[in-house]
Amino acid sequence: MDFQMRDTATPKSDLELEALLPHSQPSGVPTRRGRRSNWIGTRWFIACTLAFVWVWYSHHVWSAEQSTIDSFYANITSPQNICPAVNGPVISHSGHIGLKGDSDDAPKRSFFWYFEAEHDAESAPIIMTIGGGPGTSGMMNPMWAQGPCLSAENGTTVPNPNRWTEHFSLLALDHPIGVGFSYGTMVNNSRDAAMDLYDFLQKFFRLYPRLSRNKFILSGGSYGGTYVPHIATVIHQQNLAVAAGRGQPGDIHINLESMMVSNPMSDATSHFSWFLDRLCFGPVPMYNASTCAEKFQDLPKCLDSIRFAEQVPGWDVERRSAAGKLCWSLRDGDTHGTTGEDIRKKCDSQDSRCLPPALGWTEAFFGRSDVKDALGVPDHIDFTSLSDPVFAEFEKYGDIVQSAYLLYGPLLRAGIRLLHYVGAQDANCAPAGIMSFDEFLRTPDVPWPTAEDATVRVVGKGAGNMTWILIDGGGHFCVFVPLLVINSQVAHDQPELVKSIVEHWVENVPFN
Repeated sequence: MDFQMRDTATPKSDLELEALLPHSQPSGVPTRRGRRSNWIGTRWFIACTLAFVWVWYSHHVWSAEQSTIDSFYANITSPQNICPAVNGPVISHSGHIGLKGDSDDAPKRSFFWYFEAEHDAESAPIIMTIGGGPGTSGMMNPMWAQGPCLSAENGTTVPNPNRWTEHFSLLALDHPIGVGFSYGTMVNNSRDAAMDLYDFLQKFFRLYPRLSRNKFILSGGSYGGTYVPHIATVIHQQNLAVAAGRGQPGDIHINLESMMVSNPMSDATSHFSWFLDRLCFGPVPMYNASTCAEKFQDLPKCLDSIRFAEQVPGWDVERRSAAGKLCWSLRDGDTHGTTGEDIRKKCDSQDSRCLPPALGWTEAFFGRSDVKDALGVPDHIDFTSLSDPVFAEFEKYGDIVQSAYLLYGPLLRAGIRLLHYVGAQDANCAPAGIMSFDEFLRTPDVPWPTAEDATVRVVGKGAGNMTWILIDGGGHFCVFVPLLVINSQVAHDQPELVKSIVEHWVENVPFN
């Protein structure tokens, strides 16, 4: 069902209360009975006055809260016949929700696609999945591996045997504004983007209040390693405020239980320290000798610029932006046809971006007019899989140069668990660069289920409070696309293994 939701209530005008004074007493000393009657009357007056004030105050506070709660845009539909599944029709909901500051003249609207779990959807854990980038659509996650159907050639879709939605509900979000189908006023940093996402969740749960009690898991990858700790921190801080009665009117507790991040970029120093090592001295060297020599000359400048930016109290936009541009230039060398996402694969000759063909398939799918109509997307909104404007704004602000992993400490102490699962064949976010900021993991590797598949390091009971999993057969998109055929070369990622990892993690079941 499509509907528009607009606030029509306006706060009531303040009421003017007249003071109700007791009648003046006659001269002389009152009798005992008279004094008692006056005291009873006074008590009645005080009680009635307090009751009146309480009713008046409650009415006005309630009216103000209702005005705040109800005043947002929502255009929601239930797509049909665009996502075939293994076990029959998919039950899903999609559309736009207006965020704080949204208006018809200056829109700020997040697009989501919510897939109900096949089993026990009313109480199933909810996994929220977002993209990386910065500037990557979150819709690629369900369409490449996590959802009930997968992108296929010519903008079509096929059922997904390794879907996460068999037991869990999946909430895919185009985050931040400006990616995918989300449109309107953009932000330029992960903290403000996290505040937008929190605003989205509060409104989503007002539309679907029965889901607010379900276990909630944050999931991201790549630059999601910067997004996720910021989002989790905002949710945790706002939960504390709600519990203390200091939350925004109408806000509810979000049942954040854990975080799952694949191949994360969470620390600029660690990321760039190991980036060239992977491209020049990895199992499959991607840069040639001259490029490596040139880039290694720039590496100390990159790392010094990061330290220079981070030593200044507060946030120095100019320093961080300059450091980000300098360090990002380490990535612009010629890889001679090898993909950074998976060192075993060669670029698709039909895609100059040297990205997986599934990206083009997904763009074709979301570009179909019948798909946009089914999802409730206005005709004038185009799908943006990789947003250059969003990346440019985040780079200009210096968001890339930060140590977001430091936010994990308070979250872990609060009992919010963290999983890192990493593809060993990734060159974009080198495994060594991820492990270097997980250096407190001193526990031994445990095979899963055999050493050639993956190894696991766990701190804590069950699936762990802090867990690292290295997937030998996975790349940057270790969860994505069960079979890629690129230039007649066949290479497998690990969607079935990752599904098993996710099921163990969400249910907090030991990996061994």
